[in-house]
Amino acid sequence: MKKIIFITSRLPFPPIGGDRIKAYNLLRILSKYYNVHLVSLCDKEIPLEFLKFANEINLTYKLIKKRKISYYLNTIKSFFKNNLPLQVNYYYFKDVKKYIDNISNEYDLLYSNLIRTALYFQDIDKPKILDMADSIGLNYIKSFHKTQSIIWKLIYKYEGRRLLEFEKYCVKNFNKSLFFNQDEKNYFNMPAKTEWVPHGVNENLFIYNKIDNKYKNYVVFFGKMDYQPNIDSVLWFVNNVLHRLRKEIKFIVVGAYPTKVIKDLPKKYKNVEITGFIEDPYLILKSSLCIVAPMQTGGGIQNKILECMALGTINIVSSLAAKPIGALHNQHFIINNTPEEFINTIHTLFENPGIYNYLKINSQQYIKDNFTWDKYEKKIISVIETTLSNNNSEVA
Repeated sequence: MKKIIFITSRLPFPPIGGDRIKAYNLLRILSKYYNVHLVSLCDKEIPLEFLKFANEINLTYKLIKKRKISYYLNTIKSFFKNNLPLQVNYYYFKDVKKYIDNISNEYDLLYSNLIRTALYFQDIDKPKILDMADSIGLNYIKSFHKTQSIIWKLIYKYEGRRLLEFEKYCVKNFNKSLFFNQDEKNYFNMPAKTEWVPHGVNENLFIYNKIDNKYKNYVVFFGKMDYQPNIDSVLWFVNNVLHRLRKEIKFIVVGAYPTKVIKDLPKKYKNVEITGFIEDPYLILKSSLCIVAPMQTGGGIQNKILECMALGTINIVSSLAAKPIGALHNQHFIINNTPEEFINTIHTLFENPGIYNYLKINSQQYIKDNFTWDKYEKKIISVIETTLSNNNSEVA
C-alpha cells in the first residue's frame, strides 16, 4: 500500500465543526486504501476516543502538543520575520518541520489539510495535495466590510491580501489544490492544478425521524459558535429580524463553544435561547419551524446547511451561503437577503405550516444526489491516484 503523511493544525477529534468533521471522515476513507500517518498539532489532552478511533482504522500518528503561549509567540514573531499570513505562522513550529523532513522520504504523498499547514510541505520534492477547502484570503477580503467585530475587521484587513498571495503561491507549488467552492476554484485559473471536491454529510441524517413539538415555533441557527462568520450571522439576525417577529416565535442558537457575546443574548432578549454543545442537536433542527443561515461573512460550503438539508428541514439562507451549494431558490431552500425578506418568509411559514413542505423532500434528495461521503470517497481517491500516477510518469 502507498503511504501518506496527513497533517492537520489541530486534532480532528472530536468531529465537531466543519473542518474536523471533514478530516475525521477523510482519515476513515484514506485508511481503506493507504497507510496513513497523521501529524497533528494539539493544545489539549488527547481524548481516549481518538486512540480507539486510530486503532480502529489502523492509523499511525505523531501528536505534537504545544502550549497556547507558543502559538501566540509565533504570531508576534511573524510581524517581524516574514510576510506570511499570521495564521500560517501561528501553526508553524521548527520541530514539527524537522520531524516531517526526517520522515518524508518514506512516504509517497504529502496531504496538507487547510492552508495553515501548507508551509510544512512547500519545499519537499514529493507529490503534494493541499486540501484548501475555502480560499480564506478571498473570504477575508469580502468579509472586511460586513463583520460587526472591530478586532476581526482589523484581522481581515491585515490578513486578507497576505493569505490570498500565499494561496496563489501554494496552488502553483502543490500538485493539486482542492476546493469546496467552484467559484473559488475558478478564481485561481489553473485548471490542471485545482479540483472541485464537495464533501459529504452523515447519511444517518436521511433517516432521522425524532420530533419534539416543543420546538415547532422555533427558528434555529446551527453552527459552531466560536466561528466569527457564525457570530456575525446570529448578531445580524438578532439586530435586524428577531425584534420584528411575532412574539410566539422563538430563536434558538444550537452549537458548541458560544462566545460571551452569544451567551449574553438571552439576558437582552426573552425569546432567545443558547444551547452550547448538545449530544443530539438534530432533534431541535428536525422539530423546528425553520433553520436560518443569514451568512454575512465567511465562504465555502457551510456544512451546517448541508446537514440541515439532509435532515429534511426548511432552510432560509442568504445568497452568500446558498451559492457554493448550487441548490435552487424555492426548490431546495429559500434565499433571503434583507431583513424584510426573512421576516415575511418566517411569518408566512408560521401562518401556513405546510406551505413549504415540498422543500423538505427536495432538499434531502439534493443532498443524497450531490453530497454523500460515498461520492466524496470516489472523487478524492481518483484525485490522489491521478496525482500519484502523474508523478510516476514524470519520474519514468
